[in-house]
Amino acid sequence: MPSSPPPDRFQREIDDIIRLAERRLEHQSFGYRVKRTMRRLWNRVRGIHIGLPPAETLGGWAMALLLMGWLMTLPIVSGVMLARVLAQPVFVVGIVLLVMAIISSLTRGRSRSSSSMWRGERVSYGSPYGERWLDKIRRMFRGDRS
Repeated sequence: MPSSPPPDRFQREIDDIIRLAERRLEHQSFGYRVKRTMRRLWNRVRGIHIGLPPAETLGGWAMALLLMGWLMTLPIVSGVMLARVLAQPVFVVGIVLLVMAIISSLTRGRSRSSSSMWRGERVSYGSPYGERWLDKIRRMFRGDRS
């Protein structure tokens, strides 16, 4: 007479079947499909990198455009029809570039240490006599423990 499997084995199989059925229902739900679509979209958007020039370059171009826009508003140049038409858009583009330069300079990652690499060697621009007491106080209030 064959022996019957232990009851806990039946319970595990039943639990596995229920878990698979719940997962299948979850994958068919509207919320899951929206979440999956948003995750795919976010992965694609995250893969796009817009290569902005450094903040200094953006700021330089912005200042140049603002200067050109200001020159176009001068009475000598404003008599030219093209200068009157282009003055406002040049101002707008200059202001947008200036705002982008300010934002990129603020969000640019700051290095934790004041050192960089030169010819494969780490160069430190700090004081050779150690940290100043004012820098120690600043570091203490920022929460750095190093």
